[in-house]
Amino acid sequence: MPFSELYFNVDNGYLEGLVRGFKAGILSHADYLNLVQCETLEDLKLHLQSTDYGSFLANEASPLTVSVIDDKLKEKMVVEFRHMRNQSYEPLASFMDFITKSHFRFTLNEA
Repeated sequence: MPFSELYFNVDNGYLEGLVRGFKAGILSHADYLNLVQCETLEDLKLHLQSTDYGSFLANEASPLTVSVIDDKLKEKMVVEFRHMRNQSYEPLASFMDFITKSHFRFTLNEA
């Protein structure tokens, strides 16, 4: 076993667990089917409260708008991305900086 593999969990174990947790929190096909049946944005908010996305709209007052949902989703993504970037080591840190500059520039600079 190469020496570098012995230290994988020291440098990358937390991030791997974090990414696996994010993957487990992705909405399922059944969740999407339920979201399609929602008649109002308040119904959507109620359904999302039972998922990993429930907390990001918890403090939003009625009436809920699409732009508020969009802004809150972007904010959640930016916070999670920045947290992963701050915890990462090279070469992942450089890669995340690269994709930030080329793909997420508008989103990360807004938040």
